[in-house]
Amino acid sequence: MVKPSGVGWGGSTLSPAGTSSPSMGSGHFPDKDFVHASYFREIGIQIDDSGTYYEPTGEEHADAASCYNVIYYGDQGEEFGYSLQFGGPGCNK
Repeated sequence: MVKPSGVGWGGSTLSPAGTSSPSMGSGHFPDKDFVHASYFREIGIQIDDSGTYYEPTGEEHADAASCYNVIYYGDQGEEFGYSLQFGGPGCNK
């Protein structure tokens, strides 16, 4: 079995040139309140057939942090597990 050297999650928005960028997700910035911003929960990485899942590690990156952001929270317990939030209101041109 060939194993990957990494995994990633991403998102993008698109608007015509010269116009405001649209909101991403729910339109709210991440704030650790999972009712507000969009999220991924119970994230795990399985690297073999054993059924064992591993904690995601790595770095966060937002091209336009004043418009959108992403925050990885690590293990948030039984309900959310390893989770991250993403989104934002977009930007006006």
